[in-house]
Amino acid sequence: MGLLRIATIVAVGVALLPSDHDQQQRLYERAGAAAQWAYTFCDRNPGTCAKGSELWSQFVAKAQFGAKLAYDMMSERQSGEKTAANQDNDRPYKPAMLEREMGTLTPLDKEPSWRGKKTSKGSI
Repeated sequence: MGLLRIATIVAVGVALLPSDHDQQQRLYERAGAAAQWAYTFCDRNPGTCAKGSELWSQFVAKAQFGAKLAYDMMSERQSGEKTAANQDNDRPYKPAMLEREMGTLTPLDKEPSWRGKKTSKGSI
């Protein structure tokens, strides 16, 4: 599907190109002038380019920090999962650990109190 879409866009672009030699020459000159204007932007605006270069450097530094942070977090998580899995098999049984994993509620605490009292047969 993507190849068909690209072929369609290229076909439309080619169809829009001028067929007259003079028009082709003018288009070629205008495209060259636009490329030259874009290429020499920093020569004409040194302050803007200096500020842009500074901002780009800051952006790259932040992106590198973010990528390193994400990588370190994922590495720690994966190594933590492997370590926890290995430690679970190596640990001796400890009731305190079992209680911590199950919580401190007793079976009586877990029974619902919202059901109300039992009524005798015959009363509504």
